[in-house]
Amino acid sequence: MSKNLIFISHSVPEDNYLAAWLASKLGLIGYEVWVDVEDLRSGSSFWNEIELKMRNESIRFIALISSNYINKALNKNTGVFSEVTLAKSLSKKIDNYIIPLRIDGSDYDDFPINILPLDTIDFSDNWGSGLKKLLKELELQEILASIQEPNTLSLWHKFQGIRGEAVEQYETFGSNWFYCDLPKRLTVYRFQGDLKKLYEHIPFPFIRDGDFCMGFFDNEGLGLIPEYIEDIQVPEFILEDTYSLDNGHIIKDTKSKLTNLMNKAIYYYFYVSEDFKAYTIANKRKVIYPISTNTNSKYISFSRRGKRGRRKLKGRSPVNWSFGLSFIFQLYPFPHYVANHHILSSDKNGFFGKQKQLEYRRSIPKEWYNRHWFERIIAFMSLANGSKNSSEFTFQPGREKITLHLDTVCFESDLSYEETNLL
Repeated sequence: MSKNLIFISHSVPEDNYLAAWLASKLGLIGYEVWVDVEDLRSGSSFWNEIELKMRNESIRFIALISSNYINKALNKNTGVFSEVTLAKSLSKKIDNYIIPLRIDGSDYDDFPINILPLDTIDFSDNWGSGLKKLLKELELQEILASIQEPNTLSLWHKFQGIRGEAVEQYETFGSNWFYCDLPKRLTVYRFQGDLKKLYEHIPFPFIRDGDFCMGFFDNEGLGLIPEYIEDIQVPEFILEDTYSLDNGHIIKDTKSKLTNLMNKAIYYYFYVSEDFKAYTIANKRKVIYPISTNTNSKYISFSRRGKRGRRKLKGRSPVNWSFGLSFIFQLYPFPHYVANHHILSSDKNGFFGKQKQLEYRRSIPKEWYNRHWFERIIAFMSLANGSKNSSEFTFQPGREKITLHLDTVCFESDLSYEETNLL
């Protein structure tokens, strides 16, 4: 029997998500993959089937090494122990049979003894870069893909045990977009003195354009003397890509500058709030998270389109975590803010580093569906709005008001989608 199967061994259920992700990616490229996400190994009849598959069909054994995997490899009553033991036996007949992938911060010295001396591919920092290294290794070992599977979703469903189908049914889909009313005007200033000191004297968000600065504030009480002031209606400012001031100065990229100001404006609201803090993630994006939910139950109530609900924005299992948002303003197809969700994890010493953040970002919300994420976004905005029973959230980055409509943008479709988890 010809062998072309890649067997993925992992800790069930702790590392199911990565196992399914990797199996889907390899299957999409064209490899035949087998992965057990139900822990069939615990039944002797199923183990016999798995043993035959490994002996007769597998050309490579990929082990996803984590702390959970290591612990199970030490227990003779687990499927991981049986798989690793059999893999070591088969490696005597098939060169380079075992390929270990390190998927968390586990110490290499703690790896199962049958895998310990083997070269390992590190997946712990970035799955994408780890996959590239794995594919390169398979290519060097002349393990070739066969027929490419064009349907990524079907592969994902296969390895996640999901059955799904499109149905003709009218449905409204929510989003993480919030309609936004633009400020009426912005003001352009040129101040006397050292421009570097502007940031010390202007407590409001602004942007520079050469010797000029612009924002949604007036100059009363700034302690600076403006030598030039011009008020501009915002719709006129963004009508074209450039705007000519009365003194002849040309401001370029007007839409980009307004977008920059709007981004600064919403973050300004949270920066000066005593109830929120900002945390910088790896891509330098600022994530706003609540210091406290001010409720004994830790739940935040919200109301959307007449329906009430509640969600937790902070928790302590398995570690301390906070639900946070980052914001991006967009002018098209209409003015709106996009609220992107994040999970921040910490212990008594503060926020974890990049690797642990990534680990808990996957494990903490592993049971959350889209609705859980969506409702937490709404709950967050309700908390930001002082838990008011209002569909509008207004903030002022100076003189002008900016209003977000908390009934998020919805999209309508004549088709719906139904999924059934078979596991």
